[in-house]
Amino acid sequence: MFTRCLLKTRWIGAEVSAIAKQEFAPYLDEKAARVHLEGAETVLEPTAAQAVAVVLHELATNASKYGALSDANGQIRLTWSRAADGQLALCWTELGGPKVRAPERRGFGTRLIEGTIIQMGGKARFDWKPQGLLCEITLQG
Repeated sequence: MFTRCLLKTRWIGAEVSAIAKQEFAPYLDEKAARVHLEGAETVLEPTAAQAVAVVLHELATNASKYGALSDANGQIRLTWSRAADGQLALCWTELGGPKVRAPERRGFGTRLIEGTIIQMGGKARFDWKPQGLLCEITLQG
């Protein structure tokens, strides 16, 4: 699916909302009202766009299995902004799902997200609050 975003823009990059909508596509039929996307139009260069797609895919998959999207009342909020220096900030917030507690060990998904973002010179921070996961990501895009 991600390749479709790049093809539409002739491989110059992809827009964050388009990436997010494609990664949420499997969940939007029945859960569209529970997914909130907010941010200014932001085009990422192909490498950053691919990294964001991988991260959002992993977060959405986990939310569907264990987090906010696994519960009828759960919601996801994804916001993004770009600083004057070009740094992209993504904030993923889950609310209303099952009670959350920090994992005892770093799982595959956490390692995948951290590794993907670190390769881009960025940072990923996870906060497993009882009411839902908060994940803050910064990277050069």
